[in-house]
Amino acid sequence: MNHAVIPAPARFEGAGGPGFAIRPGTVVAYADTGITPVVERFCAQIARRTGLRLAPMPGRRAPDEPAVRIELAAGGELAELPAPAGLSPGGDHAASERYSLVIDAGQVTVHAAEPVGVARALTTLIQLAATSPGEVRVPAARILDAPRYAWRGLSLDVARTFFTVGEIRRVIDLLELYKLNVLHLHLTDDQAWRLPMGRPDGKPEPGAAWYRDEDLTELVGYAADRFVTIVPEVDTPGHASALIRLHPELRTGRNEVEYELPPGRQRRAVWLDPGLPATFELMEQVLAGVAAIFPGPFLHIGADEPRGMPDEEYAAYVRRLRHLVRTLGKRPLGWQESARAGLGPDDIVQYWLTGVDLAGSVPPQIRAQLDAELALARRDVETAVAASVPVIVSPLPHCYLDVPYAEPPAGTAPAGTGPAGTGPAGTGPAGTGPAGTGPAGTGPADTGQTDRQGLLGLRLYAPKTVAESFGWEPAEALGPGRAAQVAGVEAAIWAETISGFDDLSFLLLPRLAGVAHRAWSEPRLGGWAGHRDRLARHGRLWAQDGLTYFRASTVDWD
Repeated sequence: MNHAVIPAPARFEGAGGPGFAIRPGTVVAYADTGITPVVERFCAQIARRTGLRLAPMPGRRAPDEPAVRIELAAGGELAELPAPAGLSPGGDHAASERYSLVIDAGQVTVHAAEPVGVARALTTLIQLAATSPGEVRVPAARILDAPRYAWRGLSLDVARTFFTVGEIRRVIDLLELYKLNVLHLHLTDDQAWRLPMGRPDGKPEPGAAWYRDEDLTELVGYAADRFVTIVPEVDTPGHASALIRLHPELRTGRNEVEYELPPGRQRRAVWLDPGLPATFELMEQVLAGVAAIFPGPFLHIGADEPRGMPDEEYAAYVRRLRHLVRTLGKRPLGWQESARAGLGPDDIVQYWLTGVDLAGSVPPQIRAQLDAELALARRDVETAVAASVPVIVSPLPHCYLDVPYAEPPAGTAPAGTGPAGTGPAGTGPAGTGPAGTGPAGTGPADTGQTDRQGLLGLRLYAPKTVAESFGWEPAEALGPGRAAQVAGVEAAIWAETISGFDDLSFLLLPRLAGVAHRAWSEPRLGGWAGHRDRLARHGRLWAQDGLTYFRASTVDWD
């Protein structure tokens, strides 16, 4: 049956009849008052997106009139659904996200074993209601659904571009809408150190912004209410320039290197020296502070791109940092390069450098450098496979959402014939109003789309269409016969070209919805044509949320 739910449910069986009409005062009945916050958010979303106010009714049976009825109960047909594969962001206890929805003219019945399953079911209802043409009516259907992978996330770079607490909350709302359950916060890098800990008293960086303890605590609570776990990343020993600016005593005379990337841009990289006692004294304080704020079981140590660092020094640093993380009661997770320090059964690797399609303008010396790094990356994944450790897959060609878009925006001339990149991003109407509410390709907003497309995305990468980004299979990311080691799926957005939230949402959407589909839905539901048709109806959801998105010409937007 043709529907608008993203990610696509495991089973969606259409039924005859007109479906269920949502009207003002429709009752939402539930007996377990523990799900009251979930129901209240559902009612608020329906009101905001449709203008219809529902009537939550806790602790009572559904009335005889048409109603939404929610029942918390395990077993039954929910038991037919397989458990998700991989690693649960909650640790040993993986909450059951399974749910069923039965929709007919007289009633919508939700069954779920746990509150998170209720939340997933109600998110499906929100998408169906908000994309309904004309009268707000959800189609008659029987839906049975559960995630394919337990870990489904987004890595958000807040180091290169600072996003406010309110803006990060909007990202969390987007994760909730697409049933993603991990927000991996990249909190430190060469450009900035966004953590409150690790800062010498009375020495703020001029013009720098960072999060206070209470900011991070607020985000943790906001995310948890929406069944999202925040995984903090403190990226060392490389990418540590900002920390060394705060602590110049960490310079040892040997821990700096210059390199060129992207072409024509000279960079200075530094690494934390494991031979200096002050290095681990500081890192122990930092990690203890991070562990105290983020209650989840995982702490990401970064450990990517240790440029210029001797191999033995790198391995010694990573091993000691993992030990520090474990003494704090957390489980360490690192980018794929961390495999070079050896791997034990409790280690986790995040695989990103699976391959890269470079722009034609990239000079030969940069290509050679990246080819060498790609060869090391292949060795890293072989190490991870040999050690049988869990691997979170974030393949650059499909999950890095800072790859430039290839197709033109809807309603514009083919790429190369228009004024892409000739004007300042964000000066036109794009992102300032309800984009997507009118016909594709009409009005001055298209100029804003073209300008923004010309400026956003790392030009080191060859552009990709939305369909090309969508076209992959997580179980094959590690190679043939290795599907069992895929522990989850995570998108990543890096902020080198991003100057504000509208830029961020433009790069996230529509591609984040595709990554969410790959992480949740079974491969048999993975066709581009079906996803494209569902995606076309989600522009109105993003417009309701005031989100700027790329109106790809390959999608027939509503």
